[in-house]
Amino acid sequence: MKVLSFSYCFPNSTKPQWGIFVLQRLGALAKLDEVEVVSPVPIFRPVRGRGPLPASETLAGLKVHRPGFLCVPGLFKSCDAWLYARALRPWLRDYCRTNRPDLLDAHFIWPDGVAVAMLAAEMNLPFVITLRGKIFECTAGSMNRQCRAALHTAAAVISVSKQMADLAIEWGHPASSMHLIPNGVDTNLFHPRDRIACRRRLGLPTQQPMIVAVAHLKPSKGVGELVEAVSRLHPRPHLVLVGGEAERGYRRTLQQQIARLGVSEHVSLVGAQSYENIPLFLSAADVCVLASHREGCPNVVLESLSSGTPVVASDVGAVRDILRHGEDGLIYPAGNVGRLVVSIKTALQRSWSQAVLHAAPGVVHWRRVAIDVHKVLEHACSKPTPAGMPKEAT
Repeated sequence: MKVLSFSYCFPNSTKPQWGIFVLQRLGALAKLDEVEVVSPVPIFRPVRGRGPLPASETLAGLKVHRPGFLCVPGLFKSCDAWLYARALRPWLRDYCRTNRPDLLDAHFIWPDGVAVAMLAAEMNLPFVITLRGKIFECTAGSMNRQCRAALHTAAAVISVSKQMADLAIEWGHPASSMHLIPNGVDTNLFHPRDRIACRRRLGLPTQQPMIVAVAHLKPSKGVGELVEAVSRLHPRPHLVLVGGEAERGYRRTLQQQIARLGVSEHVSLVGAQSYENIPLFLSAADVCVLASHREGCPNVVLESLSSGTPVVASDVGAVRDILRHGEDGLIYPAGNVGRLVVSIKTALQRSWSQAVLHAAPGVVHWRRVAIDVHKVLEHACSKPTPAGMPKEAT
């Protein structure tokens, strides 16, 4: 089966970890099917060229195409999918002349899913959408109408969380072709290690209890709330924040908060790290914390469990699908600092088995995920092709 996958969020030379979960799923799927990737590059002034990214390249064994599409930052967001489809239309026609796929595979409902719905109708091809966290940004207005239309014409929908699956069914996609398939994890990379040895290797304190959070530095990831929680804990654990600045100026804001709360000696901002280093940080921790306000299927939860480290996570996205409260970690209401403090304190006081966490039911290798995805795509290929997007949606 020939699959052409679309994802604006995909690793590249400037953002090597951006959408790495898409790369991992497609890499595993490529063991079963012929897979190529289209990762459109948003450009503001096309006449000035493409920037540093090549028009096509091979990444982790996958051929990746990067056609450009006009996107004005912060403006006309409801037009992004239409501009995406308009730019890719001639590219896809040319591609299909020599290498027509059996199916189009979109990895976010916006803008990829809506754009792919338009392209699939024109090319007379079935398509599948995978729902990730982006759907929560499309709950009203024109973007919502376009997403509903795309869901209506999709041959199948894969959701990484039950919460998003329920939302898509509410928006009109048939429950019979909705498939819940959470993300996977590379259990060969993320496995239990000696905690103290990892701390020494990373130059981190070896005597204090340690919390690690792997997240972009921005308010919606709840890192400010996590810093506040650490300031309320006694004795204070050491907090390691792994992640780069996602909103300009927020790192400085966070540093000011850390100083104001008097926890400078208890918080390390280590910045963005290579993906190969993430297992070391997770294994160095006594507890991993996810404090996000919104997520799809947060891979750091799976990666932490696979590393043998318990998780304290906010009740968002697929967290309840992949984390058993009280068995693999603790779940608290997002944004509730008081409950976060209690959950961290409880998790630090409890004894956890690395082997049991590594074998948690939510920890599934990408190979297993790929098999499930392959079955969905194979069945979707046998369905009638979409009739087209309603005019009001485009």
